[in-house]
Formats: sequence, structure tokens, C-alpha cells
Amino acid sequence: IIMKKLYLILLLISVLGFSQEKNKIEKMGLYSTTTINLGLDLVQMIADKGKSDYELQNSPPGKFNYGITSILGYHLFNRLSLGTGLRYSFVDSNYHLVYLLAQSKIYLDDPEEEDPLFLNINYGKQINRTAINNATVIGLEIGKMEVLNNRFGHQFSINLDAQIFEQGTLFVGFSYGITIFSNKYYR
Repeated sequence: IIMKKLYLILLLISVLGFSQEKNKIEKMGLYSTTTINLGLDLVQMIADKGKSDYELQNSPPGKFNYGITSILGYHLFNRLSLGTGLRYSFVDSNYHLVYLLAQSKIYLDDPEEEDPLFLNINYGKQINRTAINNATVIGLEIGKMEVLNNRFGHQFSINLDAQIFEQGTLFVGFSYGITIFSNKYYR
């Protein structure tokens, strides 16, 4: 009996959550985005010029950064989406950081535009233990999303991430992501 009620509740949620009206095209509804990102710590690379080998060995980690982010969110208004997810970031051989991430996505173009420009504001707190604990990431990302078919799109962006641990780093990089959304009449 409990299982039948659970199935009925899940059926109602899926019917109500994924039912579509053809004339509503402004919002994606529920969406999931997975991105891969690469970045360089340009500030540290500039500061490292002219240092001795000893100074370079004792400098903070993070000349190069790569990672993956997975976000689950909801497109609330025409120009605003909110989401949360996980981010893995490799900074150095002992710095494998996993963040719990909150993201707000602001659409900069008119909601009727074909491929919208967006601005992501990210904030994350480290949830794993590694050579460093209690790290934070704050990021700003600007990019363009291209809708490819009914429930699928991809995005390209340039990002600026401040990862704050021992001394902190500032990464400038780019990312590529794939988005799947529930509203098949979006765009």
C-alpha cells in the first residue's frame, strides 16, 4: 500500500512537473548542467618571474587548475535561475578539492533571444578533507548558451574563480558545459 502511494505521488509529480504548454518558451524549468573547466593562475605566474628555484618550490600551489561541476537548478524567472551542486577542482597533487556549490544564473539577453548570454555567480564551500581544509571558491562566469534541440543545449564561458585556502589563488579560465532541461518548448 505504501509503495502504491509512493508510485502515485511520483506519477503526479512527473505529470505536473513535466507537462508542457506550447506557448511558454521563456523558461527551461528544471535543468541539469555539467561543465568541465580549465584555468591558469595568472597572478601567481606573473609573480613567479625572476624567483629562484628555492622560492618557486616554496610558493603556494595552483599554477594550473582543472575540474568538473555538476549543477541541478530551476529557471525561476525569465532572467534568473538558481541551482546547487558539486564541484571537483584539481589545484595541485595534494589539493583535490570538492565543493558544495550554490549558483545563480542571470540571463543578460532578452528572454526571446535564440542563444542567451548569461552571467553565473558561484559560491562554494569545501566538503572533503585533503592537504587543506575549509577552502572556499567564489566565481564569476560569463558565457553563451546554445539550445540544440527540445531538451538539450550546450554552453561556452569564460570564468574568474577565487579559490581561497592558505594564501588563495585567482584562476582565469574557460569552461564547456552540457545542459539538459525539462521544458521541451524552451526557445
